[in-house]
Amino acid sequence: MHGEAKSLFIIPPSTAYRQEGLAYWKKYRTYSEYNYLGSGIIPFLKKQHFEEALRLTKNFFHKCNVIDFGCGDGIFLYSLARHFTNVIGVDYSPSSIEIALKVVAQLCLGNVKLICNNKLSMDYVKTSMTENYHIMYLLETLEHVGDNAMLYKSKINFLKELFTLLDDGGLIVISVPKMSGISFLIQRFGLMTFRMHREPISIINLLKASLLEDTSDLEKQWNGGHLGFNHKKLEAYLRDEFQIVKKKNLLFQVLYVIRERN
Repeated sequence: MHGEAKSLFIIPPSTAYRQEGLAYWKKYRTYSEYNYLGSGIIPFLKKQHFEEALRLTKNFFHKCNVIDFGCGDGIFLYSLARHFTNVIGVDYSPSSIEIALKVVAQLCLGNVKLICNNKLSMDYVKTSMTENYHIMYLLETLEHVGDNAMLYKSKINFLKELFTLLDDGGLIVISVPKMSGISFLIQRFGLMTFRMHREPISIINLLKASLLEDTSDLEKQWNGGHLGFNHKKLEAYLRDEFQIVKKKNLLFQVLYVIRERN
């Protein structure tokens, strides 16, 4: 990928993501099965943010401990376990953590620990950590966090809380979807073409968001999903509050590596 033959992100040879008796959406049983385990252009594009997140931090491979915050059912844990000393996966969903636990056990990932932070404070999560952690991966998660009344400020406050889990000079790697501009328009037509799930949006708001990059009406309707999130507005807040160390634009996503200001 990007001129390099060897991929850093590796989906493990595991059947844990396809557990019988589970139902995620239509014929798919888990989040990972729906998004990443298939072949073709859609899974390839969806997996890119994992690949780029690793490339942005490859100078730290085998040198520090990391956190995958919002780890879901553990699709990124195998790669992180290969590249870093110790890994903690944190997720709000008990069912996702249950699947991730089976993945960790099946693949014998002895350097991976999992925490379900449902109804738990950040202080509690911190007390569960016995090592120092330098990097946090917050991938496709931040767009779902926040308070509708102060959409972007609440995301910044959340990031400040997350930095308390890292050592001095720690880094957070963020990936978020592009929900405005031409990329958003292409994304919507792609989802429609492949008959994949997409949040409902009026033609007027679609054109405003994609051609004018105006998401003001959609932001009022934001309810924890993708629609109503604007990556460019988030970036403006990030620049005000943190140091953006690196930035990487993908077709449908953008990644930032941030640290606290001195």
